[in-house]
Amino acid sequence: MKQMPSRESSSPSEPDLKEPKELESNGHSIPQAVAENNTDLAPEVSNDRQAPKSKRLQRRIPFVIGGLIVLVIGSILGWRLWQFQRTHVSTDNAQIQGHLSPISSKIPATVQQVLVKEGDPVKAGQPLLILEDQDLQLKVQQAEAALASAQAQLASAADTVRVTRQTNPTQVQQSQAKLAASESAIQAAQANVIQAQAQIETKRAAVAQAQTQVNQTQADYRRYQSLYQSGAISAQQFDSARSAYENAQANLAAATKTVDQAEAELASAEAQLQASRAEANAARGQVQETQVSGQTVTVQQDQQKQAQAQVEQAAAALALARQQLVYTVIKAPVNGYVGQLTAQVGQKVQEGQPLLSVVPLQTDEVYVEANFKETALGRLQLGERAEIKVDAYPNETFPAKIAGISPATGSSYALLPPDNATGNFNKVVQWVPVRLVFDANADPQRKLRPGLNVIVTVDTTSGPADSTHPTR
Repeated sequence: MKQMPSRESSSPSEPDLKEPKELESNGHSIPQAVAENNTDLAPEVSNDRQAPKSKRLQRRIPFVIGGLIVLVIGSILGWRLWQFQRTHVSTDNAQIQGHLSPISSKIPATVQQVLVKEGDPVKAGQPLLILEDQDLQLKVQQAEAALASAQAQLASAADTVRVTRQTNPTQVQQSQAKLAASESAIQAAQANVIQAQAQIETKRAAVAQAQTQVNQTQADYRRYQSLYQSGAISAQQFDSARSAYENAQANLAAATKTVDQAEAELASAEAQLQASRAEANAARGQVQETQVSGQTVTVQQDQQKQAQAQVEQAAAALALARQQLVYTVIKAPVNGYVGQLTAQVGQKVQEGQPLLSVVPLQTDEVYVEANFKETALGRLQLGERAEIKVDAYPNETFPAKIAGISPATGSSYALLPPDNATGNFNKVVQWVPVRLVFDANADPQRKLRPGLNVIVTVDTTSGPADSTHPTR
């Protein structure tokens, strides 16, 4: 453009340049006008029109080259994206999950000390909270006293059983021997009674004989007395009859006394018999008592078992009291970090009341719960490698692998699962939960926290060749 003034200044005259416009207005073309009026101007006009075209072409060349480069790069990127989508499955519907350990009080008590703070790292078995234990100490002492009393009762019952077992056989033998002796005494008394009865009969027979003798001698005496008075017999004969009569009376009196004595002996024998029978009855009762005492051993054994049960019950109560005393020191169940700490000194807590949580952040304790569309389920298999990008750490990638695939979709586990048989069915792509675990050394700094959002990209070419879909 800067050469145009020079060319215009070098032209022979100004009117000559204006003639083409006049000719053009008259309906003639510029070349014809130039050729007719001045053939010397034709080369200059053609050069002026070719110069801008060449410059425009020069300006377009970088744009064309740039477009070609962009086209080539876009084609390469598109090809790589297509290849990536063929071999990878990705989702941002995923979060980090972990095994949170909520800690609560196992006994109603008052918080005495809080040994940790929110976010503190703790180890398994480390004390976290201390509850007051004064009442529990008294319960332990009470349980110890109850156990001692139950043990004393058990010892007494055991001694009773042992003594009964030792003395009962001897008592049975003694009572049986006494019963045998009593029965023998009864037999002897019965024999004595029978003998006394026989003697009475004998004595009574002698009395009857003596009475007969008295009657006979009395008759002789009276007859001899009449004869003596009449002088028919001598005095000697009369005296003999009188003596015989008197002797018969004496014999009768003696026989009568023997009868009385025999009757007394019979009464004594009968009394002895009654006494022997009473002793025998007493011996029988003692035998029965000693035999019953043998059954008493069984009762005493049952009482001993009851005492043993009471001892065990008291021991269990003591163990429970001691265990509740142990519960006053709340310890960490696992290694992790303290979270959701709500316990305060002086706070009255109830059994089962949550006080804090321990969150393990070890790599093997956290995992990813990713939800993939059902259209991608056929490409997912156990063991396939994956890359995890955490929204909290956009410049880092954590390696992981698929550890499990849910046996059902997420909607199947919903509180109110959809019912497709109600007549208002709309097809909706379902999501399938997939569990991924991190590599052992994927997070040495414990950056991963349960609940963080992540993006999961699974390499479907890294897993096993089996086409089945294993579940968790």
